[in-house]
Parts: sequence; structure tokens; C-alpha cells
Amino acid sequence: MSNYMDRIDRLRERYLNTRVDMDVYNAKYLTEGFKETEGQPWIIQKATGYLHQCQKKNIYILDDELLVGGAGFKPRAGILCADSSCSILDRELDTISTRKFDPFYLSEEGKKVFKEEVSDYWKNRCVLDRWQAMAPEDMKLLRDNGMIYIDRKAVRGYGETTPAWDLILSEGIGGIRKKAVAALAKLDDAKVGDLEKIHFLKSEIIVCDGIITLANRHADLAELMASDCEDPTRKAELEKIAAVCRRVPEHPATSYHEALQSILFYEYAIYMEQNASSYNLGRIDQYLYPYFRADIDNGVMTKDEAQELLDCLWIKIAELSLFQDEVTAQFAAGYCVTIQVTAGGIDQYGNDAVNELSYMVIQATMDVKLKEPNMSVRYSIAKNPDSFLQKACEANRMGLTMPAVYHDDAGIRMMLNKGVPLSEAWDWNPCGCVETNLSGRMKQYTDMADVNMGGIIEMALNDGVSRKTGERVSVSTGDAKNFKTFDDFFEAVKTHIRYFVDVIVSGNQLLDYLSMNYRPVPVLSLGFPDCLESATDYSMGGAKYNCGGGVITVGQADIINSLAAVRNLVFDEKKVSMEELCQALAANFEGYEEIQELCLEAPKYGNDDERADWIVGEVFTYVVDEFEKYDTKFGKMTTGMLPVSGNTPIGAWVGALPSGRKAWTPLTDGIGATGGTDKNGPSALLKSVSHIPHARYTQGTQLNMKLEPSILEGQRGISHMMNLLKTLCTLDVYHVQFNVVDREVLIDAQKHPENHRGLLIRVAGYTAFYIELGKEVQDEIIGRTAIGGWVS
Repeated sequence: MSNYMDRIDRLRERYLNTRVDMDVYNAKYLTEGFKETEGQPWIIQKATGYLHQCQKKNIYILDDELLVGGAGFKPRAGILCADSSCSILDRELDTISTRKFDPFYLSEEGKKVFKEEVSDYWKNRCVLDRWQAMAPEDMKLLRDNGMIYIDRKAVRGYGETTPAWDLILSEGIGGIRKKAVAALAKLDDAKVGDLEKIHFLKSEIIVCDGIITLANRHADLAELMASDCEDPTRKAELEKIAAVCRRVPEHPATSYHEALQSILFYEYAIYMEQNASSYNLGRIDQYLYPYFRADIDNGVMTKDEAQELLDCLWIKIAELSLFQDEVTAQFAAGYCVTIQVTAGGIDQYGNDAVNELSYMVIQATMDVKLKEPNMSVRYSIAKNPDSFLQKACEANRMGLTMPAVYHDDAGIRMMLNKGVPLSEAWDWNPCGCVETNLSGRMKQYTDMADVNMGGIIEMALNDGVSRKTGERVSVSTGDAKNFKTFDDFFEAVKTHIRYFVDVIVSGNQLLDYLSMNYRPVPVLSLGFPDCLESATDYSMGGAKYNCGGGVITVGQADIINSLAAVRNLVFDEKKVSMEELCQALAANFEGYEEIQELCLEAPKYGNDDERADWIVGEVFTYVVDEFEKYDTKFGKMTTGMLPVSGNTPIGAWVGALPSGRKAWTPLTDGIGATGGTDKNGPSALLKSVSHIPHARYTQGTQLNMKLEPSILEGQRGISHMMNLLKTLCTLDVYHVQFNVVDREVLIDAQKHPENHRGLLIRVAGYTAFYIELGKEVQDEIIGRTAIGGWVS
């Protein structure tokens, strides 16, 4: 092992021993800026508050660091975005340190700062308070009965987007500032429309000053530390850090080291502006490669030194910790920020884009063994070499849960369905959990709401009434025992889908309104060149392509298995009447064990069984068709299948289902089969999954697979995994990710978490430390089918 790993191991160990804290100081400085500019346009207030953050926040440079910075006052600190969701902390001030999911330590001093200098100012002003005051009653009713979850984006912010990293590196923040100054000089506030542009451009200049100030503060600190350092090796490192921070991100990067530090400063900058997940690093092997190649060819650095710096970037990204309210944390437990970084795929000519750095990106994940960044590969079965796919498989065999593998052609078609021409769609990048994005060109909300697909079955069988609360939460479709045909039942299911869609779209329109008026993001807008060109903030649609709100369906296997069971048991084979089935479901199968057994034995999705799979394409096409009927401020509504960990809390609202699932238990994760029901091996599972209209679900479809470590032993095991991934592409399935872990290890980690501190697990489209998850989520992961062989 190269010497560079000594440093990386020390940095990793320090990360694992670092407590997750709550930072309220950024909120304090933001609030000061708003107070200072009271009466000014909201975007100017936001930019001024951001400048205060950059001028006043605590900064640090830790031992062994070669890349520096931080979004919070210390590593692994969650940030409160006061203008978005200040009231969260009001409700959780005394429980945030001890809550069940994702606790954040908050000191007594921090509580005092929040109470005295932040809280009162934002009451009824932050987006969350405005959202809760204005939300439609029918939306609240569905939400409060667990049929939809729609508060996540009101609580957080944009996220799930990718800035133009090539622009940041080639022009620098200073270069973008000069463009803003020049554009501002051409405007006339007497001309209609120019006043809003003036406000935007002024805000851009202010936040540029903030970012540059913060970088120079780090340069000053490094110089001070170097002057006091007696270790000549570390002294030289600190002097290099100071020189790099003095140059970037203000100026264009001129070296690989400068490029990495510039990336890190801007990544932290947008996270400081808005506490949201998935500000993605995108296709780093493409835009970083020229800097890497030049420094290697010119003898500026060795490949080991380049790998060391890349590993340092991975660790600094992992230090980000997403703060969210306790309820939302159940849907995405593990402090996940899901910052996607991608390698591979094709270039603008349709050729293989894999280069030397593509392998190093995978190696960085193998070196640091942390949950972030969320590493993935775009794999083109026709163009990318086997050696690249093998490297990805070798990383997964280590139990790292990464990289996730994306079928490149499917991702390109998803972009086409979003209205992006093929001339640009080739450059797509995975984003967030499994979403599709386009660097520096696309605005989107990828998960503004979750839809309970198991709940839709319950609504159809219980006349729109929740079994858990007894409340009517959806429209009336009549007593299920009066359904004469399967088509009657299916029409009831469709009726509830239409109702859910209408309610969710209403919520989306409100969220768009609030975001356009009260959630400007001038820092994020710097990374979208069309925003500057049109002098329009990202929040107002300034990006080149704008997508309607993204909605996530949760419980794919649950709705398919339930539809299949009703058709086969009630209408085709007539083994049970609809009345008997409904009675069994109402009783949670207690006293109806024979009916539950029939339900469990009914055809199941995941086995290449036409009796279940026949309905997959029809039902999910219907869902996306209904959403795409609606226009928004930013285009057609969009859909995806990526429940994060929401299948567990959402399942707690759903009674027994015809699939045989008992009440209040988790729904099925992702697009895979319900745990234990896929019995015909991985190829059969992929064939069932291939019935989903993947390219229509433009926010992505997420497939989890759990493999026994024994089947990946040796080159034979790797070859089988590579063949599985090629089969996935041949079947046109968009995505897959792997947990390679023994069930016994997971069970032992529940009992003895202190012995499994570094155990990584793929929850949904993100990776978390297993011991940081709630028991309910851990149990759901344990219950997933483990593939112990390559053939059935």
C-alpha cells in the first residue's frame, strides 16, 4: 500500500470519531444580514446574510488536511437554514440531541443563540411556516394519514442538482463576478423588467464577495499556522494550502490541486446557502481530467499524490451532514447528503469516456470507505471497457455498497423525456439518490412528494377510508364487495391515483409559489450560466432547462402483488370472495390465516411470472401519464421510484394488503421484489423489473440487490457479477446497487454496534453507516432477499 494511505487512514479515523453537532451560528449570521437590510428585496437580504456567514463563521484547518474548509463551525455539523425551516428547531430544541433518528448535539450555548438571536425573527416568515399556513386541507388530510408525504421540500430546499463545475474551474468566482458587474452596467431601472434583473445581479456580486472572502480567510489562517509550525513537512503543506486558497475559487484553477480545492469551496458555499441534499459533483472524471493530465505530464505530481488529493476530497465531502426534522429523518436516515459523483459513460461523440481518472474515482471510494460521496458509474455496454466494469465490481465486493451502476442508454432517454435534446442528453449525470440531471443546465425538484402505492390499494378496498385512523382521506369508490370484475377494482385503483395526483400537484403549485418568492439562491445560481445570462435566479427558472416537481412512488411491489392477488384469487380462480378478502384484511388476517396463506402463495413480482408482471407496465404508465397531464411553472410534473428509507415509515400507515403483507409493516424498498418472495434468482428478478417503463420515470428508478459475499469470491465471482450487470443493460433496466454482506453480520451489528462502527449499508439510493439507522430500517434491510447463487 502506498504511503499516501497513512494520511487517509488518519483522516478517516478522525472522521469516524467525530460527533455530529448542530450549527446555529450560520443561521445567526444570516439573520443579522436580513435585519441589516430590512426593507430591501428578499434576494438582497439573502445575499447580505450569506456575506455575513462568510465573514464571521468559524473556520479551521485540521492536522493532515491538504484540502480545507467546512460548511459548519466544525466537521460533521448540520446547518440550520433559517429562511427555509427555522421552526423545525423551535419544536425540537430540547430533543435534537437525543432524538431517535439522526440526532445532532446542540450545546446550551447554541440553544441560547437560537432562542435569543434567530427564532423570533423567523416566526411566520420562513418557507415552512408559510407552507403550513397555506397548505390545502385535502393535502393535509392525505399527509396526516400517511397516504402522501409532501413536506420534505418545504423543510429543506432545492438540492438534487449539479452546477457547471467546468465553469467554476475555468472562470473562477471572480470571473463570474466580472460578468455580473458588466451585465449590471447595461441595465436601466427605468426599463420594465430591468429592476428585477438589477436586484439579481447585485445579489450575485454580494455572494461572490462572500465566497472570495471566505477563501482568503482560509489562506490567512494557513499562513498563520505555517508561521508557527516547527515540522518542516507540515509547514510546507500549510504554505501550499495558503497559496491555493489565495488563488481559488476566485481565479481559474491552474493545477489539479487548485481544481480540487475550488470544487470543495464551491460545494461548501452552496450547502451553506441552503441546507439541502445532493449538490452533486457530477462527471468529475471528465471536467477534472485536463488538470490531472497536465500535472502528471509536466511532472508536477505523481499518480499517488493525485490519488491522495482525490481521497482527501472524498473525506471532506463526507464531513457534510444533512440536518432535517425528526419525521423527515425517518424517510432518509443516516445524515445522508447523497452527493453523487460519477465516472464513465460516453462523450459528445458517442465514444467511450472512460479515462485514467475514472478508475481513480472508484479507487477513492475503495480507499476512504465512507458513506459519501455517493459514488456511481455510467456504464455503456457498447462502449465502456470490461476493465472499468470489473473495477466497479471489485469495489462492491469489498462491501462498500458503491459504486451504483447506471445503464447509460436508459439515463439518456430519461433526459430526452425531460425535453433535453440528444446533443446534450449524452452528458447526463446521476444525481441525488438515482435521479437524472444535467450539469449547470437543469433546475428540478426531484422528490417534492412521496405517494403511498400500498395505500392506494387500501383506499380502493376500503372506500377511501384509512384503516389506521378511520378517517375518509380519499374519494369514495364504493363497497369493494360490489366490484363484479377485476376491471371494476382496477378502475377504483385508478380513481384514487387520479385523486392523489391532483392533490399533490396542488401542493406543488404552492411550493413553486413560495420558492419563487421566498427562496432565492444567488450562490447556486452562480453555477448555472443561463441564470447570469438572463439575470434570473435559479429559483425563478433561470436555468436552461426547468422541470416540474418530481414525485416519488413508494411500494412498487406492494401494489403489483396486491393487484395480482386480487385478480388471481378473487376473479380468475375464485378461491376467495372479495367480501372474505376484505374481512381478512380488516382483521389483519387474524382468524383468517388460510386466506393470508393464499395471498402469500399468489403470483409475485420478481420471479419472471407473467401472472404478476402483466400489470407492471400498465399501472406505472398510468401513474406517470396522470402526472404528466399537469403543467407547472417549470414544466410537466415528473416521477421517480426512489423511496430513500420512506418505505418503512410510510408502511406504518398501511393496513394489511392482498399481497399477504400484514398491517403497519414496511412497504417494499425501491423497484425490487418484496423480501423473500423472489425465488427464481437474479435473472428472473431483472426480467420482472424490466417491465417498468424506466425511461418514463425521469427522476430515476432504484433497484437494491443484496448479495451473499461468498458468491463474489475470486475472478469467477467478479465475472458473474459483470454478466449480471450486462444483462441489466440488455434488459434496459436503469439502475442497480448492491449490499454485499452476511445477514449474521447485520444482526450482530444490531446487538453490538460498537463492533461495527464502519459497516456501510445501502439503504435506498444512498449509503449510511448501519449503526446510525433506526431499528425499523435495519430490520427491513435484514429482511431483504439475499442472493446466494447466480442461477435459481
